[in-house]
Amino acid sequence: MKKFKRFLIIAVTALIALAMLSSVAFIAAEADHECSGEDCAVCCAISACVNILKSFSAAFAVAAAGAFAFSALTDAVIHYESARFVRTPVALKTKLLN
Repeated sequence: MKKFKRFLIIAVTALIALAMLSSVAFIAAEADHECSGEDCAVCCAISACVNILKSFSAAFAVAAAGAFAFSALTDAVIHYESARFVRTPVALKTKLLN
């Protein structure tokens, strides 16, 4: 099950990256097309590609911010836990009762 989830995550990430790269390639290829007017099919496709790029970039920004916040909180908790328990020779001294 774990391998399937990993494969699924990699596949979805690859598809999103492919969609973004193909959108950028299409916009670059058709940037100087001969527009036929208000109902130009190429302009509509370019508009759709721009919308795809905007939505994916916003989603990636939110995901990156979430990953950064998770990483920062994890580091803060680890630092707090390690600072809470002081390990000095005196703190580690055990009482030897006979």
